[in-house]
Amino acid sequence: MEAVLLIGHGSKEDTTVEVLKKIAKDLEKSIEKKVFYAFLDFNTPNIGEALNDIYEKGMKKVTVLPYFLFSGIHIKKDIPQILKSFKKSHSDMFIEFASPIDYHPLMIEILKEKLNRDREIIE
Repeated sequence: MEAVLLIGHGSKEDTTVEVLKKIAKDLEKSIEKKVFYAFLDFNTPNIGEALNDIYEKGMKKVTVLPYFLFSGIHIKKDIPQILKSFKKSHSDMFIEFASPIDYHPLMIEILKEKLNRDREIIE
């Protein structure tokens, strides 16, 4: 069975874990693959812990899906470094790394919804 590992940046904000868990759960229903989640910083599980969990469950193929907007240093360097390190000690695991969200036309719809609904006055 193929797994998907959804990676968020992580935050000290309490709701971070619940939001990524919900995204993973809803994605799993939508794609009919087992979706795990992990965080780069601050929260658990971290990427290595999640990859170990996937491996221990007998899944040897994983697509790592970053829940990041842009191809910054975390996408270009930090996460690939973690994935390569894990691969060295788990050579029988096939790991693919998907691109971040970047530009997508649906982002415009999301931004329009946020603009029209989710606002707070700053005083």
